[in-house]
Amino acid sequence: MIGLCLKVSKNVNLCHFLFNLQEDLMSGFLGTYNISLDEKGRFNVPAKFRGTIEQSGPQLVVCAMDPFLVIFPQKEWAENEQKMNDLNAFNKEDRARLREFYSRATDCEMKSGKILLPLSLRDIAGLKKEAVLVGMSKTFEIWSPQRWEKQGGK
Repeated sequence: MIGLCLKVSKNVNLCHFLFNLQEDLMSGFLGTYNISLDEKGRFNVPAKFRGTIEQSGPQLVVCAMDPFLVIFPQKEWAENEQKMNDLNAFNKEDRARLREFYSRATDCEMKSGKILLPLSLRDIAGLKKEAVLVGMSKTFEIWSPQRWEKQGGK
């Protein structure tokens, strides 16, 4: 937090505080990018996305959301996990949602500007050599070009 105070009169100070200035100026994950995957399933993160990831740390979570993948920075993953805590693990439908969500997620990280996608998740999303990254502000999606086009992406 950054604070700026000005003495207006003997008894009055005018203060303005800026909370998380860097976060407020950050634009998040925006735009659509065509990328290539190498034979191991790694891709180069676009520079604009890389800057956003570097601000929150290289640790990420990738989750299959059939028919695409979602990349969560750790902070965003933790916030979504809090929401999942509201589900009742003793309720059959809630337990099925929790199982599907957590069983299709894995930790990953950005190293040297690249992210490695596990083969099992690439298979779920139908990813081969090409992919489309779609910014979603706090997260980004990874689509196969065919599925992206089929659902109306351009």
